[in-house]
Amino acid sequence: MKYYKIRENRTFVGRRREQELLRSIMARNESAMVVVHGRRRVGKTELIEQTFRMRNVLKFEGLEGRTENDQREAVLEQLAEYLEQPILRKVKVTSWREIFKLIAEATEHGEFTIYLEELQWLANYKDELVSDLKYVWDNYFRKNNGLILILCGSAPSFMVNKVLHSSALYNRSQYEVALQEFSLVEVREFLGDKISAQEVMDAYLSVGGMPEYLKYMHTGSSIFLSLCKQSFLRDGFFLNEYKRVFTSSLASNKHYKTIIEFLAQRKYASRSDIAKHLKIKPGGTLSELLENLELSGFIQKYAPYNLGQDSKLARYAIADNYLQFYFKFIKPRRSEIVSNMFETNPSAALNVASYQKWLGFSFERFCRKYKWVLANILGFGAVRYRSGVYFRKEKADSRGFQIDLLYERDDKVVTVCEMKYLQSKCRASVIDEMERKLALLEIPSSRTIQKVLVTTIGADESLIRRAYFDRVITLDELMNPVYCGSPY
Repeated sequence: MKYYKIRENRTFVGRRREQELLRSIMARNESAMVVVHGRRRVGKTELIEQTFRMRNVLKFEGLEGRTENDQREAVLEQLAEYLEQPILRKVKVTSWREIFKLIAEATEHGEFTIYLEELQWLANYKDELVSDLKYVWDNYFRKNNGLILILCGSAPSFMVNKVLHSSALYNRSQYEVALQEFSLVEVREFLGDKISAQEVMDAYLSVGGMPEYLKYMHTGSSIFLSLCKQSFLRDGFFLNEYKRVFTSSLASNKHYKTIIEFLAQRKYASRSDIAKHLKIKPGGTLSELLENLELSGFIQKYAPYNLGQDSKLARYAIADNYLQFYFKFIKPRRSEIVSNMFETNPSAALNVASYQKWLGFSFERFCRKYKWVLANILGFGAVRYRSGVYFRKEKADSRGFQIDLLYERDDKVVTVCEMKYLQSKCRASVIDEMERKLALLEIPSSRTIQKVLVTTIGADESLIRRAYFDRVITLDELMNPVYCGSPY
């Protein structure tokens, strides 16, 4: 029998927690089903192949936009190649059950990893494949203690709702790997020791922690020049990536793209705002659209930390760093880029002052997302707390305002964070800004207020002498692995 050949990637970094889980599954010497899901570009294939490359792997990959019959024929053709039995190509099958039984017969004894890639395409987004797989798993696959079945897909909503939550596979999908983008520590490891902490953060804030995106941040003499080259040249990766984002499940409904582009025009929008823009009722259909975009990591829902997510004040915003950058800097200049206006000097397309200001907003989003890391740095990670954005709408008798990150802790302390992403040390002028916000913040007198500054390289002498902030957190601490363990 031939097997799927996997070359060792000597530059593979990160994913230690996920690899530990997968290796522990291999060590148990019992049949196992593993569901791996995550959006495109997040590195699912590389994780699976590098982890299982020493086993006997049979990989079957779904074809985008093809019929169920085409998918079955492609799998059968691949199986014929693995088994070195060309006659299998002529076998007529009408169901997935027949296909899976043939694979089960070929892997009845011995150590095997059966790897179904892009499962949503194989299944054509329908239930038949999952139902047939349940039957063959129960009656054939699971009887081989050396067999591991991997179900992998880049349509998170399909993988969660049709596979993990499927009644057919209930209690059979023993293991789940929901692969997320690289953490900041992994981004630093991926980019290498020669890149400064601020350049690492620039890269993350601009395109996020997607491994595929980060590859293109190494194509110039600096992170900034690489970003410009890949964004403002006609063949630049980031110029053309936006068209590729809406594939897989997000290609099935035009409203996904419409929601993203609507949010790109505004800093945030309520559920009713989105429903009104789409001209649909704010019911089940909209809920499914928003849930799928959230599961894919493209948008996020947030409400005042002291209110529930179902609050009428809840807002939606674009969460994906690349999409934020694309709409702010690439899309407005797309026609110029396509006409090759920046061929000799792509960095001329990016206004540095505007970019630095935008990085500041991106840094605020980063701190909100990794608020548990800040809690660990501040030493109260083990204390129960509520946290998030604090905002109040403007009323006739009061101004509206927002504090980007606040923690209300069970130890009777309220931690208020001010985030400043600067090219130099933070100056004392930040105190006036913080004081204005605190004056509008309604905190009971029984609570102690802890004032925290999160910035790039610390405070200058004028700010240090004032001794205003209880704690100043820098990039070096944010990138310290000691503080970046799992929040769960």
